[in-house]
Amino acid sequence: MVLKMARPTRHPVTGIFQLRKRVPRHLIPIVGMPVVKRSLGTRDPVEAKIAHARMLADIEARWRQLSAGMISLSQKQAVAMSGEIYRAMVAENEDNPGSPGLRGASLIADHLHLRPEKVKVIQLTKNDALFERVLESCKVRRNDKAIEEYLNRHGYRIDEPSMTLLRGAVASSVMQAKEYLLKLSKGDYRPDLDADRFPALDLAPRKNGHEDAGKYDLLKVFEDFFAEKQQASSTYKKWKGIIAKVAAEVPDIRDLTADWVVDWKDRLLKQGLSAVSIRDGHLACLRATCTWAKGNRRIQVNPLDGITVAVPHKTTTRQKWFTMEETMTILKGSLAMPPVRCSPEMKAAYRWVPWLCAYTGARVGEIAQLRKEDIQDHDGHTLIWITPEAGSTKNRNPRFVAIHSHLVEQGFLDFVRARREGPLFYDPSRHRGGTEGNPQYNKVGERLAGWVRKLGVDDDRIRPNHAWRHLFKTEARGVHMDVGARDYMQGHIPATEGEAYGGFKPHVLAHEIAKFPRFEVK
Repeated sequence: MVLKMARPTRHPVTGIFQLRKRVPRHLIPIVGMPVVKRSLGTRDPVEAKIAHARMLADIEARWRQLSAGMISLSQKQAVAMSGEIYRAMVAENEDNPGSPGLRGASLIADHLHLRPEKVKVIQLTKNDALFERVLESCKVRRNDKAIEEYLNRHGYRIDEPSMTLLRGAVASSVMQAKEYLLKLSKGDYRPDLDADRFPALDLAPRKNGHEDAGKYDLLKVFEDFFAEKQQASSTYKKWKGIIAKVAAEVPDIRDLTADWVVDWKDRLLKQGLSAVSIRDGHLACLRATCTWAKGNRRIQVNPLDGITVAVPHKTTTRQKWFTMEETMTILKGSLAMPPVRCSPEMKAAYRWVPWLCAYTGARVGEIAQLRKEDIQDHDGHTLIWITPEAGSTKNRNPRFVAIHSHLVEQGFLDFVRARREGPLFYDPSRHRGGTEGNPQYNKVGERLAGWVRKLGVDDDRIRPNHAWRHLFKTEARGVHMDVGARDYMQGHIPATEGEAYGGFKPHVLAHEIAKFPRFEVK
């Protein structure tokens, strides 16, 4: 197979040779065009071939640098870049440096900023604000145009701290160039003795133990964030997929911009994702990752600061808890024959998990993960120990929940005593190699939700597992259960800072759960 080589082509009208090169797809947003076209300035084929090779090498070198992503400069590298700007400025003007008067005038702003002792400033206006603006215009940012042209020509993309370093270095190098050109304008062509202060530019990664090649890789940053945060594996599973899709478009976290994030958000909305899903999923995980990255010096600014998605107010047409009719349907169903081809553990789940949710207000996952050792006696009272050691809790805090007398009467404690050590409602030996982000007790909850729907509780305006928590809170308020004990047993944040102090003794929890009304199934 013969590869097609890039070569000069004639302009169809002028006959002048030109270079035409397709831009790599991932660089098109940065370069701003799909194809680069450059005039070679000659009709001579030999000259065109030489010019084409030289120009093509420069373009491809720039593209390689753009592909390298954002870079962070050391002070030495910033001074080296300023040296290249110095040499280019001198080379452009040394043959015809101009008059000493003009050269001297061009140095006033530089001296005002860097050598104020050489400049005498007299305020001729009574407008102090105007005077301050004039002085401000002489500061270091006046060289930004030259810096941007240099960076763009070479394809360098630098972060904000590097830009600050470079501005300072260029301010000094530009002043040095102007002072040397002033000497040339007076006919003094002796070499600039300070020209050798600029080191050669070397952008190769430094192997000093401090620079990690993957430090700014978005996926690596996410992994570092999660390893430090130690969030739930289910959260990791959801967020990793989102971050992976972002990283496919923006591999280097330093290349993330607010404009890109807004465009990404708009694309997600056009794809049909709900505003709530984007806010609480996509934006939340990227914002958390970038917040950590900013706090750990990977980026200087969080590109998600201030970016939101408008979430329409949801119209609700019913309450979030089960009606008493729905409650009775599920609890009656739990006393009937379980679905065929069920494991003993899943049969137990159909029988007991709905009742435990009804009398504890706990999350279905927290009940489904219970182990035999989590049913404990303390000071003469039997309690349920809901702990992240068994699986997960939303806030990672363990808590005790008192067992309602109706559960005892139905034989729940007898069931627990008859079970072997370990989980009550699933068998670890049946685990088929799923991930930590999708544990077995989650599957139990999913099966229970589907079963509830099949029983006839199929109103899609309520969540078949979560509605138990709303029901428990509603009934607890009806019997004036202590607010602190009620919130503690459900794993909710205390209403006040003061309520967060201390704890709840077993007899207190038993006293409060005794107030809870019984669900009498006929």
